[in-house]
Amino acid sequence: MKRNTANLIFCLFLLLPGLSCKKDTQPAPTAATRNIRYILYTEKDFSGDNGQITFEVIMKNGSKVLFDSSFAPMKISEIPSKIHAIVVNKTVPAGNENADLTVGFLYAIQDVGNSWFLDTSKAGNPLKIVEYPFE
Repeated sequence: MKRNTANLIFCLFLLLPGLSCKKDTQPAPTAATRNIRYILYTEKDFSGDNGQITFEVIMKNGSKVLFDSSFAPMKISEIPSKIHAIVVNKTVPAGNENADLTVGFLYAIQDVGNSWFLDTSKAGNPLKIVEYPFE
């Protein structure tokens, strides 16, 4: 009987630290991430157009540019079809989760001029897809 009591005491001794009060250590909540997905393609046949075009993706909060990036210049005939679209995913920088953003594409056609395709990503929207079928 003494042996069983000793085993019981030993088991309780091992279990007690696990049963003691513990501070709840859950990670602090983080702000929800917000993403912009840029999709560029064409549904038109530009196979004979060798003019040069340069695209740029942009993300702005008012007049403050949060992100911009240019693609390598290409021939207009090289703009991909929808199944081969150029896709860029970008996380909105911290501190802009609750801001309306201007997002879209700027482009320049050599010896022709500049143009754009812009849209708005409303505050709190976790994913904005900016799909531009170039014409």
